[in-house]
Amino acid sequence: MPKLALKLKRGLEDTGRLVRYHQLKKINQKSPSIILTGHHCKDYTESIFLHLTRGGGKKTFYTLPPFDGERFLPLVFLEDAELHELYQFVGSEMRIFEDESNTDPIYKRNRIRMELLPILEKEKWNFYKTYWNFHDRSQLHLQFDGQNKETNVRTPHLFRIPHETWVSLNLSAKKELIDFHLKLMGMYPLYKSGFENFHLQSEGERAFLENKNCYLYKSKFGDLFIIDKKSPAFKKAISYRDGNHLVIEWNQNRFKLSDPDSKYSLGSWHHGQKIQIRSGNKEISECMRENGIPFFLRTFIPILYFENEPIQILFSLFSKNEKNYPKRIYLER
Repeated sequence: MPKLALKLKRGLEDTGRLVRYHQLKKINQKSPSIILTGHHCKDYTESIFLHLTRGGGKKTFYTLPPFDGERFLPLVFLEDAELHELYQFVGSEMRIFEDESNTDPIYKRNRIRMELLPILEKEKWNFYKTYWNFHDRSQLHLQFDGQNKETNVRTPHLFRIPHETWVSLNLSAKKELIDFHLKLMGMYPLYKSGFENFHLQSEGERAFLENKNCYLYKSKFGDLFIIDKKSPAFKKAISYRDGNHLVIEWNQNRFKLSDPDSKYSLGSWHHGQKIQIRSGNKEISECMRENGIPFFLRTFIPILYFENEPIQILFSLFSKNEKNYPKRIYLER
């Protein structure tokens, strides 16, 4: 098959896979549910060799988790012999449809399945044990009843852990601290490799970790931030008039200022901007750094403008414990 035709065929299969999962997610949103797939431990072994041949790193070994918050893989809990028995039973009771492309040697995954896996089986490779060497059962907390329940308890979207607390802990205590806060946010613990990489970064100028659900960020002497990707902090601030007042809302917090002449307005930070302080002007980016604001949140921090000039950074909308900067507004007349 010509290379172009092969690429087109692969592209169609990849697109089909994406469309299937997209449609399943749409169903999931309408009727809360969990997506079950038939991936098993042999599929995992295929996947890791496939990724390794493409230059994959250590994250390759943590692919296909048993449950990622949306998709559950029940067959990975079956040992190799149990999986074989299940297929024999199902095959005797019903007809199993096999995609014809699964035996086409033009695909690398199929060549791995048909040529490499038999060799591994001959050498007594334990597919089940290999899978669970890189996955943690404690990360699986399936609690689902198929219903959306209204609750008055607000799940936190952001935690800020003081630098002093972080540096006072040993390695295992640091991971326990992060995992505890992730649990409060309804998330799963960090994989060991991800945590170790983040901790190594934290010994330098800046540490940053992004996974499917959240961000972790820490500057060298700054606090540790754990931020849910669904946090309202990632939405743009809004402003409106309430009589003679300007009201600004962001991150589920509210700022209200008397403004009978409508001279104040809402703005945001841009590179190179300065703000007036008592001693002159100061780079807003420097103010953000001094306040420990993670770099990926700085453009969302609301800034109060007076006649189109920035005059105050509304840090109090990021956290109620923070003070706006500068505390006193300096206006040029």
